[in-house]
Amino acid sequence: MKEILTHRMDVRAPAVPTMLAILPALFVAVLTLSLGAASAYAPPATGEMAVVFPPWTGEVEAFERVAQAGGQLVGPSRFGNIVIAVAPDPGFAERVAEQGALFTAKATGICGPASP
Repeated sequence: MKEILTHRMDVRAPAVPTMLAILPALFVAVLTLSLGAASAYAPPATGEMAVVFPPWTGEVEAFERVAQAGGQLVGPSRFGNIVIAVAPDPGFAERVAEQGALFTAKATGICGPASP
């Protein structure tokens, strides 16, 4: 009987720390949100789009760069470094990137025009 009482179950913490155990789920969540945001703000090949420049780019400079890339200006957005333009052809996004734009996005939401 004494043997039964002295024998205890060895309860230990899991071999993998808790933070490492949730990394796969965290990765899937971030990937899903990123793909959702990318598809919601994917710009059209031609037509109206937001052109995003680095934050230190002024509005006038952004307008000039869009014009140099062959785009037509629609107007400003809520931010000085994001302008709304019309892409006349599918090569506009590449040309405006050569002018210093970070990326183009659909002109809705936070990247939408300043006034409707």
